[in-house]
Amino acid sequence: MLNYRSLLFVFAGTLLLSSGCVKETYFGKSAFKKILYFTVSNETGTTSINQDSLIIRLNVDAKADLTKLFADSVQLSTYAQLSPGVRVPQDFSKPVRYTVIAEDGSQAVYTVLVTKQSANPQLSNSNFNDWYTPNGKNYKQPGLDANTEWATGNDGVVSLSSANTTPVEIAPGDLAAKMVTKDLGVLAQLTGQRMGAGTLFTGTFKLDLANPLNSAKFGIAYTSRPKSFTVSYKYAPGTVYKNGSGQVLNRPDSCDIYLLLENRNGQVVKRAATAWFRSPDTVNDLTKITIPLVYGTLPAGSPGYQLPANGLFADANEAITHLSIIFSSSASGAKYEGGVNSTLEVDNLVLNY
Repeated sequence: MLNYRSLLFVFAGTLLLSSGCVKETYFGKSAFKKILYFTVSNETGTTSINQDSLIIRLNVDAKADLTKLFADSVQLSTYAQLSPGVRVPQDFSKPVRYTVIAEDGSQAVYTVLVTKQSANPQLSNSNFNDWYTPNGKNYKQPGLDANTEWATGNDGVVSLSSANTTPVEIAPGDLAAKMVTKDLGVLAQLTGQRMGAGTLFTGTFKLDLANPLNSAKFGIAYTSRPKSFTVSYKYAPGTVYKNGSGQVLNRPDSCDIYLLLENRNGQVVKRAATAWFRSPDTVNDLTKITIPLVYGTLPAGSPGYQLPANGLFADANEAITHLSIIFSSSASGAKYEGGVNSTLEVDNLVLNY
């Protein structure tokens, strides 16, 4: 497991949370025929699926051959089938139509539009101005809709508290992302999860009650090689630092801001590049910082928290397949530790090439 997976800090103890989901139930044969998830080979970023227009949009590597791509991961409504199927090559230099056939024989035709990524891409909503309210929730998430590249741990803390990653207006019409470490109280303390830090990251979040730290899936498809990244931030560490059992510890809190590039081809994950900023300092005004990427093995003496858990680094000529960017208001959330009300705000992320 990658070491940064431990930096999603949420409370989701099985004794404290309950969840439910709406499933497609029916009498007779199912009429459901949706594409719920869709990726193609050489994809970068995230897929946008419009269920009203039945249009799917996505980007692929600038060097990809559009005429030889194929759908490599698809999720459909229960009992539905797809034509053409997964891993069947298609010519995506023009719109490609996929037919979803429900169990009752009814059909829906989706149109897939593929665009080549620019050589120096930026992430969508990297200024954090766009926020939406997920279906059935009472808090906002970064992005225009559920197809966003950004995720938070909000779903894991709202049962005992309010969302701790939220939009904040820094000027008229200009929003930033605000993360706050919260003391979740004595009930959370029963499972050693008293402190929950605010987080924002590229990837997805699906609450895993059996293993809360596995709820976050970090990273999005990405193939470019930036030299550094720039972001504006401000930080106020909390003045009372507690661990997951509610014990007060004599130590300062720190924010974490970092970017990882990886090669995830096959079963082995290798670290291609690292850019990491961790600081306990109070910064009262939004301040721009630029963090360089170190490609390959990190220099001797680098902090242990920056090293990949499996110890594997990619060679200089290995391809980059995934990008992870993580922000957290408390750096030691793997232990459910942090300063009460530690607050991190970030704005205007830029990848520098």
